[in-house]
Amino acid sequence: MSKSEIQCPCGQYIEDYSKYLLLHLKKEMGEIDILCPNEFCYLRELGFLKFHIDTTGKIKFDVGRFYAPYSTWNATRITEETTVKILKQHLVDITEKLVDWAKIRKGVFKTKEEIKEKPEVST
Repeated sequence: MSKSEIQCPCGQYIEDYSKYLLLHLKKEMGEIDILCPNEFCYLRELGFLKFHIDTTGKIKFDVGRFYAPYSTWNATRITEETTVKILKQHLVDITEKLVDWAKIRKGVFKTKEEIKEKPEVST
């Protein structure tokens, strides 16, 4: 075991940001869940990213955070300083490299063409 390896309390090692799974279930609410790659993990949700989309359709990142059970587990294993450093980098990498912001924007923010194509019907 390397001192730079992050581990979920379920036992799953997470070598880098690309191992996390993202759940876009709450993207309309401006949240993406960060999941453990182990489908049998009892925690499953390790953290989240919060964002909002302004009226022009630009995505504004608000906050990214890992939950205490995950970060505390690693802090006791490999020191708090090392854990903070690695998990901060994981959040940066997830935000910049793993999340497809263009796809999220398109799924949440209707373009002018989409609005013209699907007029709302009032009753």
